[in-house]
Amino acid sequence: KKSTAHTGDIDPAFLNRLKELGGEKLVKELIGMYMIRGAQLVETILLGMESKDVEAVKGAAHSLISSAGNLGGQTVSSLAVSLEGAAIDEDIPSMVALKPDLIAAQKKLNIYLEDALDQL
Repeated sequence: KKSTAHTGDIDPAFLNRLKELGGEKLVKELIGMYMIRGAQLVETILLGMESKDVEAVKGAAHSLISSAGNLGGQTVSSLAVSLEGAAIDEDIPSMVALKPDLIAAQKKLNIYLEDALDQL
């Protein structure tokens, strides 16, 4: 497995596979959609934490699992799994504890995706 600056956080095989399936146009479209949708989902999660709205967190986290995962964002996806679980359990302290990790992982994923776009 070739090493990248993002080892563990992000799996580049996902974008490579998407490029093989649908070409650069598909990859560009999916990254563009994630840049908007991913930001919206993370924002919904953060607002849900603040307002203790476990349903909002649960729904947004559930969507984020596959949205990030499909582009190789393993850390964002696994944090979303944890957030969804905490929301189902109505465990607000656990949700809030994941906030800094989610923000950092989302930032890393966005940087990775922007770099990937530049290389297309």
